[in-house]
Amino acid sequence: MFFMRFNRNLACGIFVLFLSLSLAFLPEAGSAAGMEENSARSGLLLSVRTSPSAQFENHVAIDDPDIVQAVKVPKWHATDEMPRFTDLYISREGVSPVLLRVDTNGNLWNEAQMKMIVLSGKAAVKLNQAAASLREQHYGQLLDWQEAEKLFSRKAVFVIKDMESGLSFRVQRRAGHDHADVQPVTKADTEIMKQIYNKGWTWDRKAIIAEKDGKQIAASMNGMPHGGDGIPENGFSGHFCVHFLNSSTHKSDAPDLPHQLMVYKAAGKLRSFMADATPYQLGESLIEAIHHDEYEMIRLMTEGLSKEQSEALLRHKTDWRSIRRKDGRELPQEESLLSEAQLEAEILHSTRGRRFVHFHSRYVRTSPISPWELKELTVI
Repeated sequence: MFFMRFNRNLACGIFVLFLSLSLAFLPEAGSAAGMEENSARSGLLLSVRTSPSAQFENHVAIDDPDIVQAVKVPKWHATDEMPRFTDLYISREGVSPVLLRVDTNGNLWNEAQMKMIVLSGKAAVKLNQAAASLREQHYGQLLDWQEAEKLFSRKAVFVIKDMESGLSFRVQRRAGHDHADVQPVTKADTEIMKQIYNKGWTWDRKAIIAEKDGKQIAASMNGMPHGGDGIPENGFSGHFCVHFLNSSTHKSDAPDLPHQLMVYKAAGKLRSFMADATPYQLGESLIEAIHHDEYEMIRLMTEGLSKEQSEALLRHKTDWRSIRRKDGRELPQEESLLSEAQLEAEILHSTRGRRFVHFHSRYVRTSPISPWELKELTVI
């Protein structure tokens, strides 16, 4: 009996000693290892997408303790500054609505309440590093048409992915000299294209990625069946057009502006396009963005406007069922840092029918080599 009691006591003692030693080697609350483990379970995602409403995105879990702490215990800064948003978003895993947007300075914004969180320099650097990798996965490469034509040669089959919906379908290039004339391969491919153009076939351009041989190339497509039909059993009567960097339509040697806008969108380089554009081109691009219901593109092109003028433009847009770019001219200024553009457009008003409106835009820049920025806009 004594022997059995001794063994039982010895076993209990050994267990207590083992437990004490185990606890001694566990990370303390708040230690780096503990914070990393907690942050890995933070449920926060950093994502890149072309617009707030885009279904197609690439994302990664946020595991940096400084960023997690800044988001979960926010120190809000009130400001009158108008943010310049990037294509980066922070959300909660498994929850659709965007939690925060990231601006060009690395600040995090609650867009609805227009207040921001300022990240530390270290955290902002880590955010930018993660963003660079995401963008490389998400966007297509800018490839000049002369080179793209070799990759997407005649009779080649490749995949088109819509940058907004993320839907993909197969096409075959059948013809085209200044751009690619393509057709869906099967009826199933045509049905997917119909989903992308849910309002029916239209000439409207959409930003896409053309995928072939492991390469992702930034491109643009329209959604109107026309011309010759080389695959009669695919449920698509004719072909449609796919454009790449510097490609043109059959009617012009110059690149088609709305297609080029979508190519740059698919490459994630709309700001680069705008940085090289003239005031007149920027004015034309704004009308095209309105025509294509590209709200994020409109926001980007009107960042320099006051909140009142931006809201006035959007109020106008709600009354316009359609808009088509017409004539215009640039008004040179003696001062190289100022420029004005006047453009005319035909609209279909919801109650007044067809009429013409005039866009009078005033652009400024900080130096002769700086990008132009819209500062005043009058629509009459």
